[in-house]
Amino acid sequence: LKGGDLSEQVCICPTGSQGDQCEQEIVLCQNGGYWDGIKCVCTDLYQGPKCEDVVPSIEIAPPPETVSAQVEMTVTVTNMEFTKELEDRTSVAFQNFNDTFTKEMKTAYDGIPEYQGVNITRLSAGSVVVEHEVILKAKFTPEYMGALDKVTQQVTEIIKNVTKQHISTNNICTSTLCYNTTSTKVQNITITQYDPEKECQEKVGKEYAEYFFVEYKNQKPNCITRCMPGFNNSMNCHFGKCQLERSGPRCYCLTTDTEWYSGETCEFSTKKSLVFGLVGAAFAVVLIAIAVLVLFMFRSKKEVNKQKAKVTQLYKWHEEDGGPEPGTFQNIGFDICEGTRNPQWTQNVSKCGHTHGKHKGGLKRAKGRVFPSLKHSVTHLYPYFHRLLLQGPE
Repeated sequence: LKGGDLSEQVCICPTGSQGDQCEQEIVLCQNGGYWDGIKCVCTDLYQGPKCEDVVPSIEIAPPPETVSAQVEMTVTVTNMEFTKELEDRTSVAFQNFNDTFTKEMKTAYDGIPEYQGVNITRLSAGSVVVEHEVILKAKFTPEYMGALDKVTQQVTEIIKNVTKQHISTNNICTSTLCYNTTSTKVQNITITQYDPEKECQEKVGKEYAEYFFVEYKNQKPNCITRCMPGFNNSMNCHFGKCQLERSGPRCYCLTTDTEWYSGETCEFSTKKSLVFGLVGAAFAVVLIAIAVLVLFMFRSKKEVNKQKAKVTQLYKWHEEDGGPEPGTFQNIGFDICEGTRNPQWTQNVSKCGHTHGKHKGGLKRAKGRVFPSLKHSVTHLYPYFHRLLLQGPE
């Protein structure tokens, strides 16, 4: 089947076919997809029967339920002396100091709901130098970075105010802990890094990275293109299908049994019945115009033939009366003056002789009377025109 060759009872199939009798078509999957015997298995970025279309969205890791920040800082407690026991985190001295310091910090940060506690990382000499972390936690929101940044600034301001207020005066401390104001330092701030935009760009690759973006819906980030419906930045193709190409998203307009759709976003519709009606009307107008033109040409040709027949009859009568044949030259003045043989010229001969006798070379002298014999040459044609009008061409 399908152009295969039989060789030793085995079908040798052409490219694109397989099976015992070459009956199965091999589908060539595109864009890195492969054929599993039933269908094309596409990569995450493509879809379609042959993996020919770019997907409108791609899955990315969900955000964490909570986000956190750690503010590393150092304070100096001046109303206590450092001992070796404070270096041992399991000693009673360390546990007592830890409980006291934790309570003082809880009181100081009481107005911050994101505050989760402190973690002492190191105690050293110099009265007691306390290196610790302030732990902050909050629920994830798309704006979590800005929210945690604002909280860390509040923590920094509070610890500086506390160490300014609780100080020793004349070596007397009225508070549980007193501090050295100048020794309070903020070393580092660490915030949970969750960047769905970066993950989205990395997953789609450089070729389509500029057309994919992250938009949140129900507090969940979605890596999408404008062809993904249901989002604020979705492209509305109206009566068409949105498809991402290498040049960007594009609308492909539909065609139904009754309408055509057009426009950049397929927003315009044209009824087929209207188009067919207009085309039919235009065709009818063209046919009418052609018919009128043909009729006009036919009548014009008929009129020309009629006029030719009249002229031909005129020449025929003229020849029968002794006139020159058409296409020859004749001195009309001479013929008139010398034509006394014909009785019908008798009257004109006398006038012609009178003219020659009175004005020798009269053609040169008579102003306004060029060719005086022209009147006679035209006059003798009147009978022919009169006959032509009365009886028409033969």
